[in-house]
Amino acid sequence: MKNRFTLLFFCLLTSRVFSQENSTIPLAKITVEQYIEKYSALAVDEMHRNKIPASITLAQGILESGNGNSRLAVEGNNHFGIKCKSTWTGETIYEDDDAPNECFRKYKHAAESYEDHSAFLMRNSRYAFLFDLDPTNYVEWAKGLKRAGYATNPQYAELLVTFIERHNLQRFDKEKASTKENESIVANKLEEQKDFGKQIMVNGVPGVVAKLGQSYAEIALDFDLKVFQVYRYNDLKKDAVCKPGDTVYIKQKKNKSETLVHIVTAGQNMHWIAQHYAVRLDKLLEKNLLQEGQEPALGEFVQLNETRTSPPKMIQLPTIPVVLADTTAAKIVYTETVTDNPIQNIQTAKPIEINENTSTDSLHDFKENLSFFHTVQKGETLFGIGKKYGVRVDAIQFINALLTDSIEVGQKLIINPAIKTADTKEPQRVPGIHTVRAGETLYAIANTYGITLEDLMATNNLNNAQIIIGQVLVVVPNASKEPSQETFYHEVQQGETLYSVARKYGKTTKELMELNSNLTDTISQGQKIKIR
Repeated sequence: MKNRFTLLFFCLLTSRVFSQENSTIPLAKITVEQYIEKYSALAVDEMHRNKIPASITLAQGILESGNGNSRLAVEGNNHFGIKCKSTWTGETIYEDDDAPNECFRKYKHAAESYEDHSAFLMRNSRYAFLFDLDPTNYVEWAKGLKRAGYATNPQYAELLVTFIERHNLQRFDKEKASTKENESIVANKLEEQKDFGKQIMVNGVPGVVAKLGQSYAEIALDFDLKVFQVYRYNDLKKDAVCKPGDTVYIKQKKNKSETLVHIVTAGQNMHWIAQHYAVRLDKLLEKNLLQEGQEPALGEFVQLNETRTSPPKMIQLPTIPVVLADTTAAKIVYTETVTDNPIQNIQTAKPIEINENTSTDSLHDFKENLSFFHTVQKGETLFGIGKKYGVRVDAIQFINALLTDSIEVGQKLIINPAIKTADTKEPQRVPGIHTVRAGETLYAIANTYGITLEDLMATNNLNNAQIIIGQVLVVVPNASKEPSQETFYHEVQQGETLYSVARKYGKTTKELMELNSNLTDTISQGQKIKIR
């Protein structure tokens, strides 16, 4: 009788497994290593096409998609959380982010997501100077992304660098494209040249008319120039934005023009005149006895060939004051001058100020990265840290490349609540078996599968809640019940704000205030905030 009951039970069990196929059975999660193996070639291809370090692209893809396990990545091939915006005409997928049910881009293949990620960086003027860096300089790339406001996390640059080095992602920055890929890159570049904006010659200087959506970085890449050269040839400042119809010169402009003079009309300034006649702006100012920032009045004559004896009537435009960086290290002056040193261009660019009221349109189209650092305190263990943030020990080990569960006081660990487990098989809320892992309790296992402790004990004929590592348990989840989540708190670290804490866990400040009745906008170091 007992054998017949056991056989019947497992037949029912197997029946439920197959009946749930293609419905409630989740796909096996992939690990960091599996993600790298699967998508590193895409990152290398983009590096050779657009000079973005493969290590940077890979690290961002892993951290922003939860190893490719996020719903956006699985169902929409969207590895960077790129939102639709008004320019998107392709397929879409909806997900809660800063607001409920937001529109994200859906791609046919992951490669399209990687290409769109590159396109975004290239078409945004804030990131232009990054493309002058050597593609192997992932450290300065990370610093530049943070300075330009790519992410609100104040530790974003350090986080990227730490993750890259712990997983040795920098090795991909030295990989060469395959022969087939090299041929594809060359062919694509030649094809793009055919359709490129109209090429022109003004005053003996070659240039191109910018197309809709083009950036200075793209133009530089197409003509094998450095970005700073394009800026310098066109007398551009760091915040310049490439607009369709703009004339962009690809060689240095001349000192003078064969045309003798120009009469100023509405909407024209010295830079416009310099571009119109392909004359260097500094030489044009010199010939007309003007200083930078001084503009001639309407109807005034501007000399293009000879030097004036007296300056024209002018209007004085307000100038942007020079601001000193607030740093205990060497004082850095924020300037608009473009140099041939890409690192200096990044350092002297004023950082983007980000706060809760900052428009997302003025930042970037990407879903906010969820990763952050946890500094190990005295007495802490990996299990305790994982419990604190709602992630498993193996997830912390994988994302930090830890070979053991040994940690030291002061050690910085990367935590990503979106990556709750690095295991490729568990936890899965389907009928089957569960192998007990280190640190697990019978109560926690029951919660994982959405069943009561009593049901789990009864199914496995257990007289008490004692279990051992490696023990195999039969589990039959309650299909109508979601697994419960254990309450945990976040301890406020130095420099954190309520907004930054909320973003770490994918919540809003309003939701945190509803969970914490006495919580205000002002929080202090050491304060504990209930997350769930």
